Amino acid sequence: MDQFPTFIIGFFTGSLITVYGTLTQMDFLSYLNTDQNILKFYQELLGFSTDSLEQNRQYRGYIEKLNISVNPNTLNISVLPNSICEAAILEGDRVKILPSVEVIGKQNSDQNTEFNLFKQRISKIISDGFGYIEVVNPENELALIEINLLNEEQNCVRKPKYIQELEKLLEQKKWKDADQKTNQVLLKITNRESVGYLNEDAIKKMSCPYLRTIDQLWKKYSGGLFGFSVQKRIFLETENQIEDDALTRYDPNAYIHFADLVRWIESSKNGKEKWKTYDEMTFSLEAPEGHLPRLNQLAKGMKMKSNYQLVSPNNLPLSSQEIQARTLFFARVDTCKL
Repeated sequence: MDQFPTFIIGFFTGSLITVYGTLTQMDFLSYLNTDQNILKFYQELLGFSTDSLEQNRQYRGYIEKLNISVNPNTLNISVLPNSICEAAILEGDRVKILPSVEVIGKQNSDQNTEFNLFKQRISKIISDGFGYIEVVNPENELALIEINLLNEEQNCVRKPKYIQELEKLLEQKKWKDADQKTNQVLLKITNRESVGYLNEDAIKKMSCPYLRTIDQLWKKYSGGLFGFSVQKRIFLETENQIEDDALTRYDPNAYIHFADLVRWIESSKNGKEKWKTYDEMTFSLEAPEGHLPRLNQLAKGMKMKSNYQLVSPNNLPLSSQEIQARTLFFARVDTCKL
C-alpha cells in the first residue's frame, strides 16, 4: 500500500466521496444549509443547482399514473416525459379547481385544500378511466383537458372554448358551419384573427397540439371520412410533394389528381371539368373521402408566383396561391405527425 501512488489513492477517494455525495446530496445539502457559501460550493461541485432544487420542490405534486405534475402552492400544472397529456398541457397552465368528488373505495381523509381536491379529481379519472381537468392559461382563457384511458390510444386532448364550439358543430353534423369554424380556429391559434387570413409564416408555425385536436374531432364525428390527416394521405398518394423544395418543382397534374379524388372539381354540362364553388361542396357524409374540411380561405394570404406552370388536364385553371397553401399546409400536418 505504501508503494501505491498517492495521486491514485486521492483519485479513488475523491471519486467515492463524490458518488456518495451525489447519492445523499439532499441530506448533505440540508446539513450544510447553515452556511450559504459552503452550500453554493457543494451545489456546484455536485452539479446540483438551485434550479434543480426548485424543480424538485415543484414536482411534489407528481401524479405517477399520468405523468402530471402540479405545484401545490401555485397550482401550476405541467407534464413529465412520456405523459399522454404532453401535447395538451401547455406552459403557464394553472389548474382551475372544481368541486370535490367522491372516489369509490377510497377514504377522503385529506383536508379539502385546492391541491388535495385536484388529487381527488385525478384519482377519479384513473379509477373511472376517463374525465377532464379544467386549466386557465396566462391569458386567463379556460380550456378542458379531456383524458381517456379506456381507448387503445389513451389520448389526452386540449379543448378551449372555440374548440368546444367546433366539436358541437361536428357532433350535430353541421359540416358547412364546422368547416367555416375550423377556418376561424386556425386564425385564432395563429393570432391572425384581426387580419382575417393566413400567410406562409402562419401556416408553417401552426400549433401541432391544436392541429392534432382538430383532426381528431373531424375524424371522430365523420367516422374517419374527413380530416387533415385523411387529406394529407390522399395528397401524397397522388404523388404530390411536401418536401422543402416542393414548391419549386411542382407537378400540376398531381394536384388535379388530388382535387379530383376529394371531389373539389366536377364535370360541367359541356363535359369540361370545373372547380366546385363553395356552395356546391357536399356538406354531408355522402361526400367522398377527404372532401372536408375545404378551408376555401386558406389560399387568400399567399402571394402570386410567376414561375408556376399552371397547365392542367382539360385546361382547368389552377391558382398558384392554392398550390402553395395546400402544399405548405400538408407539410405542416406531416411535421406534426398527423
